[in-house]
Amino acid sequence: MAVTAFSALSVGYLAASRLANHDRLQVHSCFQRSLNLRHPDGYLLPLLSGDFQDLPDAIRIPVSGEWDWRHHAQIGQLATFQQGTLQGGGWCIALGLAPRWQPAQRLPEANPLALLDTLSHYATLAWQLGQYCHQHHSESDVQLLPGMVQSGALRYPPPRIVTLGLTDSPEQLAGEVNALIGYGRGLTPDGDDYLLGYMAALWPWRKLPAIASHDSVMRRLIGSQLACTNDISRHYLARALEGHFSAPIDQLMSVLGSATSTTQVQAAALEVMQFGASSGVDCLAGILHGLRTLRSSL
Repeated sequence: MAVTAFSALSVGYLAASRLANHDRLQVHSCFQRSLNLRHPDGYLLPLLSGDFQDLPDAIRIPVSGEWDWRHHAQIGQLATFQQGTLQGGGWCIALGLAPRWQPAQRLPEANPLALLDTLSHYATLAWQLGQYCHQHHSESDVQLLPGMVQSGALRYPPPRIVTLGLTDSPEQLAGEVNALIGYGRGLTPDGDDYLLGYMAALWPWRKLPAIASHDSVMRRLIGSQLACTNDISRHYLARALEGHFSAPIDQLMSVLGSATSTTQVQAAALEVMQFGASSGVDCLAGILHGLRTLRSSL
């Protein structure tokens, strides 16, 4: 059988640290431009075409426009890693010369003054989200911004209003988390993407005394409900609880914490919103909710 050989464009920092000689992986799911392998450690290892953004666990490869993973792999097939090469049924990927993607680690310094600088970009982000949703007729099963009228808002049931607040009791937070996990449409449900964005916004500030308890409760509650969503969404939520996010989210959080122009903030927000069909929009809405929570701590 002919083997299609690829040289990886980039390898996420977690993927690079997880793969070891003689690892046996299994095809979890196939899509046109991506394939998910399940690693023996239980987490997924996505193979993405070069037009995708970097992810901590992903390997990006230069596939042709005609390539469709659904014609080249089947769920349950085995893949092995040996001497820098990932070998599947009819394909192989050489990782040896690929650059390792790692976040730039330019997160803001966690103090109240730096937080004020980050929060100063809220209006720009909210405007950008509203404009993007209007232009692209973005739909979501969660309300993206307080008071926002969004596409599909007249359907029944209407988009769910998310209530997460710094002063909410653990019981109140548990009720909201339980309702959001697995809620909505999409490969990664709207509620999951919203929660991922929310936790991304809190992450740089999680050790501030005013935030620490809320962040800890939220991470515990989300972690306890991961079984209530699908495997792919569970993977990304679990990684978010450990502080591992996609390149667009890392870049946006870095931009928000530095002295940047409105144009730079808008460009970073656009990269987040363009991720997936609706996941990026839900995620940015969650980030904005997280910023509102952070503002209430001051």
